[in-house]
Amino acid sequence: MSDKTKPFKTIEEQITLLEQRGLIIDDKAETERALSHYNYYRLSGYTLTLRKEDKFFKDVKMSDVMQIYNFDAELRALLLYLLEYIEVSFRTYVGYCHSKKYGPLGYKNSKNFTDSDRFFKFQKDLNEAIKENERSEIFIQHHKNKYDGDFPIWVVVELLSFGTLSRLFKNLNWDVQKEICKSNYNKITEEYIENWLQGFTILRNICAHRGRIYNKNINFALRLSNKDKKEFINSGLEIQKISKRLFIYLFVAKKLVLDNNVWFNFIDKLEKLLEKYPFVDIAHYGFPKNWMEYITKV
Repeated sequence: MSDKTKPFKTIEEQITLLEQRGLIIDDKAETERALSHYNYYRLSGYTLTLRKEDKFFKDVKMSDVMQIYNFDAELRALLLYLLEYIEVSFRTYVGYCHSKKYGPLGYKNSKNFTDSDRFFKFQKDLNEAIKENERSEIFIQHHKNKYDGDFPIWVVVELLSFGTLSRLFKNLNWDVQKEICKSNYNKITEEYIENWLQGFTILRNICAHRGRIYNKNINFALRLSNKDKKEFINSGLEIQKISKRLFIYLFVAKKLVLDNNVWFNFIDKLEKLLEKYPFVDIAHYGFPKNWMEYITKV
């Protein structure tokens, strides 16, 4: 073991260390349970706004840390609900518009895409997805037995990961991209949709793999129109500061979720989550004070 490697500490020793650093242990049994289940290192990421270097600010309690941690965990689950809607809808749009233009098997012809290298990479990803899901998905065996393994594109899109689907959209011929955007996204141009899908793929992966979102940049800046940028700037917000925070992702998500029932159900659950964990300051997710105005206006 390297001399620089931190030594092992028991749960009791971890609690003692936290107390030495100024954290108030207001429920020792609950703290022991948290450290036993969530890992000291994992929890430490949620304390960065509550301390300076290794010293906690005055009156910070372990229960405050757990409010932040639990809020973040429940928020990820809520975001997956929203991202599922965006993803499932997008799968439908791609399958419908591409088959309308080129037929159910048009995805097998490289001429129906803009870049041949990306086309062959897509074919490889698709074949791998078929093999991975062959045993668990009955419809794959059905198409192999009845249709000689010819899957129409509206079936293909259900097999693709969100990332592969995003890359597929990027490689669609311009007229198909335009049709998808015109018919389903209020004529938002394909450059924006392509960028947003890439960003939402990253956010989905963070949520699905239990990554921290609190006080953290999402490693991808979503593209904003000049109109949206101007509105933020006029409200005193720093675009560079919030461009990779969750708030901007929600601001953009509203443009992709056209079902008001889905969107306002999400907002309602978010508000309830904030009531449940009052200690959490959502400014650490990039939310401005008037955040509700931005994500509820029609």
